[in-house]
Amino acid sequence: MSRYITLDNGLRLIIDRRDLPTVGVALGVGIGSIYEDPGKRGISHLTEHIIYRSYPNIDLEIEGLGGVSDAYTERTLTMYTFEVIPSELRNLLRLIHKMFGNKRVSRGDLERERQVVLSELRMRNDDPGTLIYDLGPRALFGDSDYGDPIIGTEESISSIDTRDIEDFLESYYTPDNMVVSIVGPIDIPIDEVAKMFNGWSGVSKRRKEPTMDKGSSMIVNRHTDSAYLSYSWYVMLGSKDPYLLMARSSLLEFHLINGLSSYLISRFRNRGLTYAIDMDRDYLPGVYYYQILISAVNTDMIDKLKEELSAALLNVSNIFTDEHYLNKRFNYFKYLINDYLRRPAQIAESTTYMELKIGVHDVESFNKMLENHFKDDPSDLLSNGVWSMILPS
Repeated sequence: MSRYITLDNGLRLIIDRRDLPTVGVALGVGIGSIYEDPGKRGISHLTEHIIYRSYPNIDLEIEGLGGVSDAYTERTLTMYTFEVIPSELRNLLRLIHKMFGNKRVSRGDLERERQVVLSELRMRNDDPGTLIYDLGPRALFGDSDYGDPIIGTEESISSIDTRDIEDFLESYYTPDNMVVSIVGPIDIPIDEVAKMFNGWSGVSKRRKEPTMDKGSSMIVNRHTDSAYLSYSWYVMLGSKDPYLLMARSSLLEFHLINGLSSYLISRFRNRGLTYAIDMDRDYLPGVYYYQILISAVNTDMIDKLKEELSAALLNVSNIFTDEHYLNKRFNYFKYLINDYLRRPAQIAESTTYMELKIGVHDVESFNKMLENHFKDDPSDLLSNGVWSMILPS
């Protein structure tokens, strides 16, 4: 059983002791791209990079603890994950404390990371298989906070200075806007961990109300040999239970594209239409959005592929009448859950993610909900969507 503690400074600390070979730590910050000033779009992601600059030789330090680290920025949050051998947990927490306790930024660090992010941005725009992910939200939500790319633009990234980053850190990298989850064989007293994180101070600035507009279909031309397609839609949250909606959306992704026997992958491959299908989704204030992505399509197959996807989604209920298929898929689903539970960093990340998104952090009860609703028809999560395409120029 996990222990949930709200520290005096507002930080939410989740301790989950498990018998695993490593320890995972996930620190999430409740800030992402939809809360940014459009003129500074991408500052959340740039700050994610800068955080690692607050500790010299950070890569060597983390690997020297017998561990790894990763980070990413979304529209509503920024996530940092760490995993180390158990004997180094205390040293890892000290390192994290120093990384996130520092609110000062040097011009040299900013310029180095700015160039890294600009390189990442150009690489993203040059790669149609990556760029297509940005088109779905833009087609749905137009030129708005919801529709803008998380990474920003060259103009917005170039405009950010050290004072902007320091103000951003002071405004949002505050304990009351953070969740820390620690998972694994934890042999440090909880009071010691709590005392360490209680040393952080500050109160989060109120986040802006993000804008959401209406977009339309998009076609982008690139020097590429094939087409890349996106079909995106959203459902309004209304009175829906966000916990159940998140679970059922996870199951929708599983049924559609997880595994070679999944509904869309098996259907499209059996018809010789495409090799790669992926899905993206996110829980945003007021809506849950979904995006299906199809890569490396022959241009003369585009119309047939679009018709096939529309027909597949329209008839998705059919798979829930096939008990043999569902029972086989349920075993695969249980394998994926068990595989996921082997990695403490993944458990810590999910715990932090759910707590930041919907204020719920019990991974075990979430997995149980997934099992209980495995055979629910997800048709009510589908709606008319919008196509976006990257076509050869």
